[in-house]
Amino acid sequence: MSEQMQPEELEVEELDLEDFSCVVDSDDEAGGTQDVDICGMCDAIIEGQYLTALDSKFHPDCFACVNCKSKIEPGQDFYERNDKPLCVDCYYLLYGYKCKVCEEYIKGQRLVWGDDAFHFQCVKCTSCSEALCETDDLKVINKKDFVHVKCC
Repeated sequence: MSEQMQPEELEVEELDLEDFSCVVDSDDEAGGTQDVDICGMCDAIIEGQYLTALDSKFHPDCFACVNCKSKIEPGQDFYERNDKPLCVDCYYLLYGYKCKVCEEYIKGQRLVWGDDAFHFQCVKCTSCSEALCETDDLKVINKKDFVHVKCC
């Protein structure tokens, strides 16, 4: 008598791109005494225009990815790691998940099974051959086959 494998539950994780932004301001305000602003990257005094991001102020030329050193422009998306900016490409390179099927980095929701991650569109139901979707109820059979619950 053969033992039937029980379907196992899958985990769906969503990678959040926080909506960080930087704003260009200036210290050219008329008036009384001003606090001295220090750049969050180079620790030098800021005079004139500065960027505000990550609860700090930066010289416009200093606000850059801590990994590749490329400048991050106002309005450009970036990630925060240890209170420092990382450009989107470096974040995925250092901390992102690669799809086991297509080998591309996964942005947004991903299907996780064991140590592997997948784009939903890269995996098909082994029963009906339809591509999987984030809202599908899924099971894994034989520790490798992704199947829609409705196909079980």
